[in-house]
Amino acid sequence: MSDKKIKKKLVDFIEKCIEKYIDEHLVDLKRKILNLDGFKSDEEYRNLQSQYSQIRDEKGNLQRYIDDLHEEKNELEQKQKSLEENLETVNEERYKLEQKNDDLIIDNTKLREEKRQIEKKLNECEKNLNKANGIIDGMQQEIEEAQKQKSRLEYFSNGYGEIDSMFKTYQQLNEDIRDELQGIFGNADTPVMFFCNALQENHLDNFWDYISNKINSGKIDRNIEKSLCKLFDFCFDMVNNSQQKPLYKRLQVQKGFDFDNTYMIKTADSSQLGNVKEVKLAGYVYALSNKVVKRSLVRVESEDY
Repeated sequence: MSDKKIKKKLVDFIEKCIEKYIDEHLVDLKRKILNLDGFKSDEEYRNLQSQYSQIRDEKGNLQRYIDDLHEEKNELEQKQKSLEENLETVNEERYKLEQKNDDLIIDNTKLREEKRQIEKKLNECEKNLNKANGIIDGMQQEIEEAQKQKSRLEYFSNGYGEIDSMFKTYQQLNEDIRDELQGIFGNADTPVMFFCNALQENHLDNFWDYISNKINSGKIDRNIEKSLCKLFDFCFDMVNNSQQKPLYKRLQVQKGFDFDNTYMIKTADSSQLGNVKEVKLAGYVYALSNKVVKRSLVRVESEDY
């Protein structure tokens, strides 16, 4: 290092020392200068020196507080910067979420449309299923009817002799009676036609009423009466045999029973009082409920008759 530089540094050092000394002894120097005229006492000097020290301490405290504030400010600025960065990140995330929400809304709209299409197809499938079930039910009824017809044909094949015998009994009736029975047996010009009409459940009540009226009219002889009752018994059995379970059962009334109008009706030639003398035409009831369909037609005679 050159002398010139050394000299300059020495001068700078001395100046700094002088400044420091003056700064540290300023009050004392002022006191000495002011005391030349005897205005300041030692006590006043000490008070001033104490105030100076206090002010200097307060200055130091203020400086430290300022430094702390600067540090706190820096920290707050760092936090603010971090918050701004976080806010930017949050905004980016919010934008992404908004994009996702928009995509979800689009997807939800698509799903709703797909759901509507599926529900439409489901309704169509249910309609087709109902139609198919209706067709199946119809086919089942056809099958059941075919089974009934098969049973009837089997019965016809196995019991043709009885059918033929009953058909001949029907044919032996006089023409007037056969004409009256056309509503029940139709033309019945063959055993098969006769058999098919004998199976009709809805003919049974009408046939019973017809025979009952004929008996009460007194216009048929005993042989015709027996033939009609025999034909009714045959029709009754055919109706029951054509069902899976018998629909009806006959009322059991015997000679000598007391007359009971719950289960019996009197013939026109019956006595007012008395017991059952003869069962002219047995009635029948529903097999399951025992509800009376037709009461037995009986002839009643008094014991004195």
